[in-house]
Amino acid sequence: KPVRVWGIDLGTTNSTISEINWSPDREPCSYPECRCLELEQPTSEGVFTSPIVPSVVAVLPSGETWVGEGAKRLRTRPQQASLTTEKNLFFETKNEMGLRKTYYRASENFNSAWKIGGHILAFLMQEAQKLNGTTADRVVVTVPASFQLNQRRDTLLAAQKAGISLGEYDLLDEPTAALIDYLMSHSTEN
Repeated sequence: KPVRVWGIDLGTTNSTISEINWSPDREPCSYPECRCLELEQPTSEGVFTSPIVPSVVAVLPSGETWVGEGAKRLRTRPQQASLTTEKNLFFETKNEMGLRKTYYRASENFNSAWKIGGHILAFLMQEAQKLNGTTADRVVVTVPASFQLNQRRDTLLAAQKAGISLGEYDLLDEPTAALIDYLMSHSTEN
């Protein structure tokens, strides 16, 4: 049967989601179709579309949560939207994954790095589903090879919060992902 897989890089500064589609009716030696998804991100100036999603989360006074470019732009003028770092404006939280640090000024839903990661992952998944009109058969999330067990645990918690069910090999070290990409892109030359 056809298979759709989404690969997510939950980054410190930026995040992205890619899609691989494979269909059994393709030629046996052909490689799957791969692409980075261009996601719509809300901003105060309108919708911004890009495959790069800044890993920034802002909780607006209205209660609406912005992830990505709009939240990043608000970071430059937080007073305009009544935003306070680690209360309702979050960025570079991946650096705090696994540290058990809490953002004591934030509400329960935003009070730790893994919960912020969960909001970013949920946004990526939601926008990818809107773009495709369907879900993926499998989702893989990359992590730095240097991530220790507690950091990997927090990444799994973030995925769980986002409604992503990761299997045994679905938390992929970034160097392994880069090697697979290299092998796939260079194998067509041979």
